Amino acid sequence: MTEQEFNDIFRAYLAETSRFIARRTHAEDVEDLAADLFALAWQKRDSIPAGMELPWLYKSARYLISNHNRKQQGRASIIAMLQAPQSAPSAEAIALADIELAAAWKALNAKEQEILALWAFEGLEPKQLAIALEKSENACAIALSRAKSKLSQLLNSENN
Repeated sequence: MTEQEFNDIFRAYLAETSRFIARRTHAEDVEDLAADLFALAWQKRDSIPAGMELPWLYKSARYLISNHNRKQQGRASIIAMLQAPQSAPSAEAIALADIELAAAWKALNAKEQEILALWAFEGLEPKQLAIALEKSENACAIALSRAKSKLSQLLNSENN
């Protein structure tokens, strides 16, 4: 990947990846994490599958956020826990705004929530999910289908 191609990708996906990060961490960390993400992408630019840059960025962002959160847990103080959140709501928080959906969402396990969030809120299709979740496309399609079915069943049982 040439420098110009990388710059084009950076311009095309910076806003989307920043929103992805913002839904999963504090607002003050978004810019630094986005910078770290694209620095990593620059280092790995030759190993990113062509046409799959955005799912690769989501996958890498998930790792960066996880590592960042792990570091922050050791630094957290009581005052920080009492402060009002200053980040954008997570994808899950948006879904939980509806009480019935909230109950159904909570009944899903973490993997089901993650695949549904990547599909519904980030717009990823199974081929892209496969890269983001480091699974086969078929496994992602099956997991997504099962998660959708389970959520639908849970919502239908709430209404009955």
